[in-house]
Amino acid sequence: MRLSVLTLNLWNVNEPLAARFGALAAGLNVLRPDIVCLQEVAADRRTARRQSDIVAEFCGLAHAADRDALSILSRYPIARTRGVALPQAPRDEPRQVLLAEVPIEGRPLLIANTHLAWRPEMIAERKAQVAALLAALAPYDANARLLCGDFNDDPDSQAVRAVTDNGGFSDVYAACHPGDSGFTWSMQNPFVDAATSRSQRIDYIFAAGGPTPTDCSIVFDGNGLDFASDHFGVFCNLEFR
Repeated sequence: MRLSVLTLNLWNVNEPLAARFGALAAGLNVLRPDIVCLQEVAADRRTARRQSDIVAEFCGLAHAADRDALSILSRYPIARTRGVALPQAPRDEPRQVLLAEVPIEGRPLLIANTHLAWRPEMIAERKAQVAALLAALAPYDANARLLCGDFNDDPDSQAVRAVTDNGGFSDVYAACHPGDSGFTWSMQNPFVDAATSRSQRIDYIFAAGGPTPTDCSIVFDGNGLDFASDHFGVFCNLEFR
């Protein structure tokens, strides 16, 4: 069977919120993902509703796991959820990984969603957070696994290489587009901080143990789907074997 997955840093309630969520609603109506991993989730200023509830409504996803600023939305029932704290970096907010077990046609799929320390110099801290994240995944029986999120680091960084080298995951965008930059933090995004010095690929979908990417794209980048955040999203279709 096929499974579509989206990861997106929502940029919480930064303005222009109405325009951004209008673009998000239009894009989700096109993509219709089965699984959505969100970072920087907050309560909507206009309605006081949690933004993940609004996104779930946009794309008709009935099942959700929420913890602080992380959310996992699913078209399929979620069996169990758990949040695991990651090592704290100085001058940074608390970080964690949100885990959700989703049985799909009787087969267990483990979904992990995270957001790592953001400061560029926190190279060792992000590597330590990945080590703790991978340790949190270890006890689970599910061979099929998805790891999504904002890693705030480049594909060749120590943290991201630990995911692929030590965690047994494949980077689905790199698998579909070898050698392509695939920037998700881009100086072409009008919402990106004006102090940004370079574009980077810092948002990822990783897969292990069965889900195989058939196609993958950068979305909400103004090329087909309008800008919805200071990040672009990553969208992937996977064959779940």
